[in-house]
Amino acid sequence: MERDRRIDDAARALHVHPNTLAYRPRRFGALTGLDLASTGDFTEVWLAIRAAQQLGGISQ
Repeated sequence: MERDRRIDDAARALHVHPNTLAYRPRRFGALTGLDLASTGDFTEVWLAIRAAQQLGGISQ
């Protein structure tokens, strides 16, 4: 999310292969039924993460 959905940039920042990183959103979708390529689903997930951070549920 911090790399604006740019797989190559995010993979480089995380020190993983782009194919490995591209797999993760597909796996997330299979587990949750949400499609991170959809702006609506992406926004829902982003807002949930931000809310959890604000409430102290996860670290940044």
